[in-house]
Amino acid sequence: MAEVTPLQQVNRAQLQEHLVQHSDAQHLLIIDGSVVPCTPSDYDVLMSLLRHAGEPLPFSYLRRKQERQALPQGSRRSLTQQMSRLRARLWPFGLDILCLNSYGYLLLSRVNEQCEEF
Repeated sequence: MAEVTPLQQVNRAQLQEHLVQHSDAQHLLIIDGSVVPCTPSDYDVLMSLLRHAGEPLPFSYLRRKQERQALPQGSRRSLTQQMSRLRARLWPFGLDILCLNSYGYLLLSRVNEQCEEF
């Protein structure tokens, strides 16, 4: 019988409107009661972003490279494609991943978006 690993909660001010639970052992991410499907690679990047929600993370940190080492072009392209997929998975929960041009990425909670009629 498989061992059940207890879920841990991510507590960040930027995520206070959401219940974010995870299990590193099972690569399981649950946001507001919904399971977010992820590959092990996606899980690692998402957890880095969630644990540092509201803080900019450099590309090198997300790819586990040395802080000052530049990423090869192919690796940067791969990270950009991965962020696009992750952005689509987080969008329904009111979370967004912003690209900070030549620095890295930032995970933010979208404030109630309402269109005002003028």
